[in-house]
Amino acid sequence: MKNLKKNRFNAAPPVALAGAIFYHRKTFFLPIWRKVLCHMLDFLRKQKRNWGITILLGIIIIVFVAFYGGSKYRDPATAEIAEVNGEIISQREFALQYERAVERYREILKGSLTREMIKGLNLRSNLVEELIQKKLVLQEARGLGLTATDDDLANHLGKAPEFQIAGRFSKDRYLQILQANRLVPGQFEEEQRDQLTMQRLYSVILDSVHVTDAEVRDRYRLDQEKLNLYYIKLPVGDFVSQVKLTDDDIKKFYERNKESLKEPLKVQVDYLTYPYDQFASSIQVSDKEIGDYYQANLEGKFRKPKEAKLRYISIRMAADADANQKKATRERADRIVKEARGGKDFADLAKRESDDPTAAKGGDAGWIAQGQMMPAVEKSVFSLGKGAISDALETPVGFQIFKVEDIKNENTPTLKEASAEITTTLKGEKAKREAAKIADRDRERALSGSDCNKLAQESGAKLSTTNWLSSGQVLPEIGDNQEFYKNALALGPKDISPIIEGKNAYYILRLKQRIEPAIPPLENARGQIEKGLKESKAYEMALQKGNSLIEQLRKEKDIAKLAQANDLKLEETGWFLRNAPQLPKIGELAELKAGPIALSSQKPIADKLYTQKDVLYLLALKESQGADMTQFEKEKDLLKKQASAENRQRALIKFLEGLKAKAKIKVNTAFLEES
Repeated sequence: MKNLKKNRFNAAPPVALAGAIFYHRKTFFLPIWRKVLCHMLDFLRKQKRNWGITILLGIIIIVFVAFYGGSKYRDPATAEIAEVNGEIISQREFALQYERAVERYREILKGSLTREMIKGLNLRSNLVEELIQKKLVLQEARGLGLTATDDDLANHLGKAPEFQIAGRFSKDRYLQILQANRLVPGQFEEEQRDQLTMQRLYSVILDSVHVTDAEVRDRYRLDQEKLNLYYIKLPVGDFVSQVKLTDDDIKKFYERNKESLKEPLKVQVDYLTYPYDQFASSIQVSDKEIGDYYQANLEGKFRKPKEAKLRYISIRMAADADANQKKATRERADRIVKEARGGKDFADLAKRESDDPTAAKGGDAGWIAQGQMMPAVEKSVFSLGKGAISDALETPVGFQIFKVEDIKNENTPTLKEASAEITTTLKGEKAKREAAKIADRDRERALSGSDCNKLAQESGAKLSTTNWLSSGQVLPEIGDNQEFYKNALALGPKDISPIIEGKNAYYILRLKQRIEPAIPPLENARGQIEKGLKESKAYEMALQKGNSLIEQLRKEKDIAKLAQANDLKLEETGWFLRNAPQLPKIGELAELKAGPIALSSQKPIADKLYTQKDVLYLLALKESQGADMTQFEKEKDLLKKQASAENRQRALIKFLEGLKAKAKIKVNTAFLEES
């Protein structure tokens, strides 16, 4: 480890140890991180009307992908992309994090990530913001003397179970895991040091945040209050017929917005298709090949280890807990074990007692295979029978209690049982190689001037022609194959594309027609311009009408009379909880993202219009119903835990905003504008 006690961790290769570090830091099952992330995102989506939660969602996603992702990256230029209080963020730093983020999104989206989606995620600017934030936090931590020492780092990695053999740190194991994940030890260790340093500072901030019972009670009373609202709906479409446009309006818009009206590059290409399965029928697979494949893949593919369907309760304990704290935590864990074995519902106990994000789901961890847990924990859990509950098991972060809900025993198909699957796999691999061989031969002939029709007839390939194609479009027959579209749009006259690999076939492309980007003449764009202008002006008219109605209602106080006088329909939502993310009969409203509707008996009239796509709503309180406080005591502990988490999140966001506000930050805007 760089600058650590000599040779304890030294060696060679880039990135961050995805499952391993998350495994060590937050849970004890490698596959559970996906579930934890999903639970977290589900919770945050439900809270999306809170601006702080929305910001935090962005922070979590970027920090997650940046810290836990794997990476392969090109060697970019070392030019600056930002300067933070005199410290530089280089393009090399950015390139590493960017590739990690893209790879992680690809994994989460299971290969469906497109170039347009990446653009929509705004990764470039978000990652620059995250790198700036990281610099600010590390600078503040250093200033407060909170930098992780060599000993801190050595202890942290030494306790990581994934680097241990028989409970002791193994240098060979450490280097083996890093090398398997293409990690450079020096770089990996510096990232871990940074994370430890940042966590120290975050702990100082978050440990000072507290929530009182009175605060939780007030919040419960507000959130559980029920409302029934009057509403008047103003569809923008009702105002379109009132819009009058002149020819001059259309001409002026055209002159001002020519660039936005520019039609994109369009191409039409001929392409040869070489389906893999077309070559499979003539391919033979020998018994020896089947046997060799079976033996080579016996452990990784065919042998299915024993699995257990688990629920668990995690009782967290600080790493530096003293003897009294450890004793209290142990007693709490033993009490929970006693209650669970005494017949109390384990899922309910998990919801009430667990300090893990899975608590909301009753501690559901799903199916866990042998080999995916810490050795000591696994030995205990997999010795239990169906329905059994473990003792309180001590781990580096506290105590864990498991319930085994079901068991699948180890199963390995015989060579005979696996033979059909292996034959299909080997035929597919050979067929793909044969398709590549034929495609490569045809491409060489096409480059020499051979006609594609003739090539298709001789090789059995299919010759097709696309419809007109522009950037961002996807052809149903091709699917999301970005290499196909990138090459299609880049082809010039007489060009032949490289061989392009698809999911089920190889492709060779040749340009048929190409139309360069161009601004259409006014008459061609008139219909589009007229439609857009009418919709825009209709929205302005609806907005003006709605604000006028609000002013009238403030004076008259009677929404029924107002609706009648303006020949408008008055409707009511029916009862709903004040903190509901959408309203009955209406659905989601854009303004609800900023927080619940603040109407009350003291303020019964909304002071603004609420919007939903092309409809505006005027809202007024009809009646309200106080919260049922009899449920509060039963839910108080869980509510307090949730309120504490949200207050800690807000405190962290406020702290980060404060750091940024007083910092001197320069960003290379030209870099952000690059496509």
